Amino acid sequence: MIVRDDHETFLLITQPDHAQLSEAIVAAIRTEPPLAGSARRTILLATREHDNGWTEVDAFPTVDPATGRPCDFMSGPAPVKHELWLRGIARAAKADRLAGALVAEHAITVYGYRRGDAAWASFFSTIEGMRDALLERAGVSGSDRETFDACYRCVRLGDSFSLQFCNGWTEPATTLGYRAELRGTTLLIAPDPFGGATVRLRVVGHRIPARQYRDDAQIRAAIAAATPEILSGTAQGM
Repeated sequence: MIVRDDHETFLLITQPDHAQLSEAIVAAIRTEPPLAGSARRTILLATREHDNGWTEVDAFPTVDPATGRPCDFMSGPAPVKHELWLRGIARAAKADRLAGALVAEHAITVYGYRRGDAAWASFFSTIEGMRDALLERAGVSGSDRETFDACYRCVRLGDSFSLQFCNGWTEPATTLGYRAELRGTTLLIAPDPFGGATVRLRVVGHRIPARQYRDDAQIRAAIAAATPEILSGTAQGM
């Protein structure tokens, strides 16, 4: 769950909804060569499905007992995250083995800061094993890994740009050679990845009061009572 703190309210956006926005952004990118080739469909599938393992977690949001805030995608126990990535990779791989490998690569990348943490050692060995097995079954050999890495760049870019917009992060961020800055509801990116086009951004969320919540039942009741809200804006080159 993305928890956007708007001072008096929290805007909650599920990880799968953020991933759908990621796909829309990647679909508009014109500067990454794999998106112009035969791998385009697989890249878009992997981008759309990269957080599908969070579906069950976000369906039953929880409260961080230390703060009384809803748990976001950065918090929560390690075992829950380990399980959801196994689930998400398997789901993507059922549709497309290479897409499953791309989701596995994403898990390895975004949790790279956990390397060296004993509680995460089995996570990396397991996910790397799944990725390599899927690549082998998809016919991707060592000589093809540069192509795979180029495909993954696209997934990573979509995830990063979408997270910046959904979270309302205004500090400029650099990802794989692109600099993105959110000004109001416009995400400005340099160099321009969209070939001069303006990309419409839309994602659904639920807005609840920004306060301390006593327990999981209370936060779930607040979300159930909230009217869905569309967060909208644009992305363009600068």
